[in-house]
Amino acid sequence: MDEHLSAIIYAVGLASFANEYQSQDVFEQARRQYVHALQLTNTALRSSTEATKDSTLLAVMLLSLYETITSTTQKPLTSWTDHIKGATVLVTLRGRQQLRSSLGLQMFKQMTDNIIVSCIQREVNVPTEITDLRSYAFKNIVGNSPSWRFSDVTVRFASFCASVKDGSLSDVDAIIAAAMKIDSDMIEWTTSLPSTWEYETIFMDTEPVLVYDGHYHLYGNHRISQMWNSCRMGRIFLNRIISGQILQRISSVPIGQFSSDYTTLLQLSASTISQMSSEICASVPQYTECPATFLIKPSELRSSAYSWMLSKERQPSEVDGQAPPIGAAGGYFLLWPLFIVGGLPDSPDSLRLWIVNRLKFIGKSMRIPQAILAAELLERKEDIEDWLHTCHVF
Repeated sequence: MDEHLSAIIYAVGLASFANEYQSQDVFEQARRQYVHALQLTNTALRSSTEATKDSTLLAVMLLSLYETITSTTQKPLTSWTDHIKGATVLVTLRGRQQLRSSLGLQMFKQMTDNIIVSCIQREVNVPTEITDLRSYAFKNIVGNSPSWRFSDVTVRFASFCASVKDGSLSDVDAIIAAAMKIDSDMIEWTTSLPSTWEYETIFMDTEPVLVYDGHYHLYGNHRISQMWNSCRMGRIFLNRIISGQILQRISSVPIGQFSSDYTTLLQLSASTISQMSSEICASVPQYTECPATFLIKPSELRSSAYSWMLSKERQPSEVDGQAPPIGAAGGYFLLWPLFIVGGLPDSPDSLRLWIVNRLKFIGKSMRIPQAILAAELLERKEDIEDWLHTCHVF
């Protein structure tokens, strides 16, 4: 194993241990190891042969992971953007050759998904070099993959945001129509998923602290949950754009001359945002605390994919009757969706309070400091910069 890769693996391991056991001494060791790994990786990036190796890109990804799991403050978006710009250059330099191995393809998918998220946030187009490589991979390698198909929708979302920002798409009706088309594409993605991507909905009228609005979901794994929540966040953003454009039109039209179609659409957007928010909350219990799961017989589940929920490792504790969390990865990927929903101006206080409590639980039980910070920001109802996207890499 290349030295720069082994160094950052060691640093991430130490940082994870330090978080788990709240050890400042181990954290200091992790920090020193991170600095060493960063120096080695920068040296590798200056080499034309080392820069394009899988080990170097993996080291870059792990450096970002280290910064995510050790962050205890709200980092500015510019820091994330700088990382993304560097990753774009590196992925482009690696070219089609990186798509020939399973590891190379997985890293390419992970990095380009992060690039797309950054482009949506900055309201810029995804670089042509990236979209060309993605198109080649989609047509020649990955086939009809649900995650790749969704990424294609998000590329169009980024292009839409860029067009609105640069003024090439400025007419209110045109903006609404374009946003509705992408929203429709996201709905179509959910209806064309294979059965293994479907989720079970479990209804219950107890445990309101653990379960919001009387129901929760069971997914085959946390990656599937993550993709569903990505779609839900996308639909929330799009419907906020739609409602914002309608409200802008209302302000410029005399009373009595406003189309009833817009009123209907405004109501539909509000309903969609509320539904997506509720569904994001429903994805939480499976990865935090979910006592009702253990009252379900395996025969009552539509898919055996959820049988792990009834495994010995997920049985309730004899002490408090609760199931143990499945691990930090299951907590990290929930932070950004929960933060987005909790920060929506129209979210009811009951929903925001539930999210704050769940974030605090994730922070304390899974040793994820960013969750505590997110909860505190939501409690203060501050104007907050969207920053938890970095946790969505898990």
